[in-house]
Order: sequence, then C-alpha cells, then structure tokens
Amino acid sequence: MSFTSAPAVQALRIGLFAHLAEHRAAVEQTYLDFLELFEFGERVGVESAWVRQFHLAKPAAGRFGGLPSPFVFLGVLAGRTTTLRLGTAAVTLPLELPLRVAEDAAVLDALSGGRVELGLANGGQPDLVSRLGLPAAEDPVARRRSYLDKVDEVAAALRGEAITADGEVIVPARPGLADRIWQATLTERSAFEAGQRGEGVLIGTTQVVPAEVSAAAYHRGLADGVPPRLGLSTWIFPGRDRDEALRRAEHGLRAKWEWAKDFLPRADSVAQIAERLNLHYGSPADIAASISGHPAFGHTTQLQLQLDGLYRNLDEQKEALGLFTSQVAPELGWAREAVAA
Repeated sequence: MSFTSAPAVQALRIGLFAHLAEHRAAVEQTYLDFLELFEFGERVGVESAWVRQFHLAKPAAGRFGGLPSPFVFLGVLAGRTTTLRLGTAAVTLPLELPLRVAEDAAVLDALSGGRVELGLANGGQPDLVSRLGLPAAEDPVARRRSYLDKVDEVAAALRGEAITADGEVIVPARPGLADRIWQATLTERSAFEAGQRGEGVLIGTTQVVPAEVSAAAYHRGLADGVPPRLGLSTWIFPGRDRDEALRRAEHGLRAKWEWAKDFLPRADSVAQIAERLNLHYGSPADIAASISGHPAFGHTTQLQLQLDGLYRNLDEQKEALGLFTSQVAPELGWAREAVAA
C-alpha cells in the first residue's frame, strides 16, 4: 500500500537532520557519533545531512551546547562521504559576517564537489550579538530587513559580484551555490517571502505556527515555474507497535516537553505530548501513515529525519534509519534508484 507522495514536480528526497545539542556523553562524542551516523545514512540511501548552528552553553542550567561551527563539521563529513549533500540548518546570519559565511560556504562547496546546501536563519541571542561586536536592530521590522539584506549579500558574494569599491571578489566564487540557499522559517510571512525570493524553505518539527501553514504560504509565494524546495523536519521513533514505541520514548518526550510546553497547546498525556511535538512512532506502517497524514506532507519535497533525543545509543539510531529508508520511505513515494538517477 502506498500513500500520497510529495508534489510530482520533484522526487521526494530523504535527509538526516541533527541538532547536536542533546548528549549521551561528552559533546565531542556527540559530534563523532553523528559523523558516523551520517556516513551510515549515505550507505542506506540518505541524500543529505543537515546540522544546526548553536552558540555557547550554560552547564549550570543543563544546557551543554551544540555545534557553533557547522562548516568545520561538514568539512570533516565531506572527506568521509562521496555523494551526501552537506546542509546547514541553519547558520544564524545576524550572528555572522555575510562575507565570511559566503567564503566558508564557497570553500566547502569547492572542496566537496558542489555538495553544499546553504541554510540561513534570522534570530540569535541578543547578548551574544553584542559580545560578537555586531550591530543589533531593536525594531522587528528593521531586524527582518537587515537579515534579508545579509542574505542578499551572501548570494551576491557567491555569484562573484564585487565586494570592495575597487572590484575585489571572493575566492572561489560559487555562483551555483547562490541558487542553493534555504531559509529556516518560523512564521507564515517569512515562509511566503522565501517563496517569493525563489529560495528553499526549512520548516521545523516544533514551532508556534503549524508546519502546514508555513508550507502553504511558501508555495503561494513561489512564482510560476520555480521548483519548490521545502524541507520538513520529521521526528521518528520506531517500535513493534505504537504502544510499545510510546512507552520506550516516554522519558525523552517528557524531557523535550519541558522545553516546548510554554509555547505549544496543553498536553495531558504522553500520546498528546507526542502529537504536539510531531513525533511519528510505531511500526513502519504506522510511521508511514502518520507522516503521509500530516497536513504539511503534500507540500514537502524533502523529509529531514531527526534521530536525536529519544535513542539510547548509536546502534539504535542506525537501526531506525535503516528501517526508515528500507520500509517507510518507499511507502511515501521515495525511490532510491530514481533519485540517484
């Protein structure tokens, strides 16, 4: 039995997304584990790896930090893989110099054979902006305008446009990468604007605005003939059936809920928590039915699996990933051979 697949304009693609901020051991071990998981993912058909940038830690509050330097991590991954797309999901642009983002992305793209997917995001920690010596706009409209201006600066630099008055350009220029920019969005308006600009859009598992609202807005913004690029984060946890999977996932779900409960609708049971957090769980058939029934799925061109937070070890993550590409993804319209071709 097959379910309705993503829009026919593109083959559905499968990516793997990592927060790199939830640690079973040392932070360094988390990096090493996900490098190994991404390598394994390439072997079982995963087409892209996506990593989130996150600065600083606060151990006294239980926040032990994530990945501040995605280009360094992806550079190591590039040397350990051959076909895997290398995605940032996303670089927080207000905390960066656009020229340096363009240069780092361009070097990585050149050395990896053109495999970079450049995801960018607005936002950032206010205190960190000042610590980095960067200007910060107070007004939300001004912040949004400043962010989009920086996106344009990155794209222009990648295309080889002059940076200085006397005509200096970045080395190497990567004009093709300017067409592989994605925006991580949290609102209907920002998703619509990403579509208007012809860029890709990255929609998270957990956000205030329902994913389907952002996804529909993105497609409304696209001009006729512009192929959509919509990545939907997809949190999965397999088990023999839904009840068994939910029992095993309960501890991790409750921990995640402590972070999300202040901005999501109330949940009075573990099953409701799983629903609020958009977890797809159970047997392969259960997971396929759950994903295909999600209102945003019909707009999606790339599922970006999340395998962090609920798994006890790397072997469990590998097992879940192999199960997904072999038994779940084909039921969603994914064909490994067709995508590879």
